Amino acid sequence: MNLDATLDTAEEIRFLSKVSGLVKRLARSTHFTHQELEVVLLVYYKILKNDPDAAGGQISRQQLTTVFDTAFGITDMAVIRRIYAALDGGNSAHVSMESWARMVSLYVRGTLEEKIQYCYRVYDIQREGMIRRDFLMVLMRGCVRQEEGVDEAVKDLVDILMTRLDLDRDGAISFEDYRKSVVGTPLLLECLGQALPDRIHVEAFATTFLVM
Repeated sequence: MNLDATLDTAEEIRFLSKVSGLVKRLARSTHFTHQELEVVLLVYYKILKNDPDAAGGQISRQQLTTVFDTAFGITDMAVIRRIYAALDGGNSAHVSMESWARMVSLYVRGTLEEKIQYCYRVYDIQREGMIRRDFLMVLMRGCVRQEEGVDEAVKDLVDILMTRLDLDRDGAISFEDYRKSVVGTPLLLECLGQALPDRIHVEAFATTFLVM
């Protein structure tokens, strides 16, 4: 039985043969079974086939941006740019099949520890290992409506977050500050802005592609 009815058997066999090594490797480091990985990678393959800007067998960020919108409900371009930087360091205009599989694994079945590490990478826009007050202002401006008095509201919000998250009171939020805060109160995971798809989109993706 084909994994995807839109592909003929010969094409699917060629695809599965090509990715068999990657599937075995990813099965050791993601939260998916071999069969689930085949489906996740097949989704990537179908996106790739319809991507006019694909290069080197990799989908373009532009195409993945559409996927973020339709599949994961993430539409803010500033957030998406930070996600790309967290995924691959922001050095490529394309996203590999392996990065895609690891991202989906994190989104659908990631542990709290994995999500803590990922979210901090999304928030640490300067890649300093510290989120300082001025860059926290940048993050928070994207979380509030842009209207009169917004700067004062953002300053108040930043003051609250610094008090809550800067555990060692050194004027910046280190990874360890953030991690300890979130482990103690998991609801703080995305307190610095969206970094993950919401539960409804995650469940819809899993139900559509992973329930067999």
